[in-house]
Amino acid sequence: MKIRVNQFIEFAYGDKRKDKARAKSIIDGFDLPYEPAKDRYKQFREAMVSLEEKKISTKKFLELHSNVSANKSAGYKVLCKNYLDLKEDHALTWQGRSPIEAEIAGLSISSAWYLRTEANNQRRIVFLHFGKEPMPRNKEKGLLTILRLAKSDSAGVGILNIQPGTLITATRLDQNEADYLHERAAKFIDVAKKLQSGD
Repeated sequence: MKIRVNQFIEFAYGDKRKDKARAKSIIDGFDLPYEPAKDRYKQFREAMVSLEEKKISTKKFLELHSNVSANKSAGYKVLCKNYLDLKEDHALTWQGRSPIEAEIAGLSISSAWYLRTEANNQRRIVFLHFGKEPMPRNKEKGLLTILRLAKSDSAGVGILNIQPGTLITATRLDQNEADYLHERAAKFIDVAKKLQSGD
């Protein structure tokens, strides 16, 4: 079974007394239609890919803000500049659009948009979080743990919170968190099987 990272984190850190309802809502929500109007960062993501694939110049990337709606323009202007500054400051290397796949107790979890940097011959994964607000602490810790499980040979993982005013990289690793998510993944699979069998 494949679910979105955010859905699993909601389950993992949700109300444990409502596991069945939570799992059911995740399963039932698979077919929700994509809503472009709510995808605030779609143009930024597409421009970022075009930049990294050498399809547009740095100058064009920095001018992206002039081609978006007025309510996005100021934020996009800061985002593009900060993205380039952060890449330079941390020697980040684009790793393409291949998703990170994590298998936890048979639960396949995937996320996308990552960069890496080499330091002392160690790999570090940086997950790009596109959202209007910083990721809540519990979701951030859970996602960092999932990334660590997905890339076990990495020296560390981080989250790049992307909002109009800032680009922040945070790194926190916790083995207890990884162990906890293993247990919750197994619990999700158990609940999901019972739901699907009608028990």
